[in-house]
Amino acid sequence: MITSTFIPGTEDSSEARAIRREVFIEEQRVPEEEEYDGFDEQALHLMVYVDEEPAATGRIWHDGKGFRIGRLAVRKKFRGQKIGDLALRLLIYKTFESGAEKIDISAQTYIVPLYRKFGFKEHGEEYMEAGIPHMAMTLKKEDVVYPSACGRQ
Repeated sequence: MITSTFIPGTEDSSEARAIRREVFIEEQRVPEEEEYDGFDEQALHLMVYVDEEPAATGRIWHDGKGFRIGRLAVRKKFRGQKIGDLALRLLIYKTFESGAEKIDISAQTYIVPLYRKFGFKEHGEEYMEAGIPHMAMTLKKEDVVYPSACGRQ
């Protein structure tokens, strides 16, 4: 069974931090000081569980200029099961439900196709963040697309 919840950053987000440590710090070698950037306390953290086991996370926050989605991470054992697709769907829905007119992201380049499926558009040039190629992307509320069946069109 798949379940999810949103946790305010002022509450215990240790499960989200544990997934991010596993995926970003241990697997991708992102320096810890870059991964934990100071936005966690003001963010809303998504947790996705598979049979009550933490499987994926992501966060929503307002950076002073606009709403952002970031730190989308799926644990290795749950990849290839459309869990990332589901997590992104939940994050987008919650962000627009919170009053956003657009969402900005800094997407790792290899995952840009997932974001495009939902209507995100790239802008600017590819850049390096924590030693990993990224693209800036934006999704306007009027451009959102929810692919059918979590990725199957």
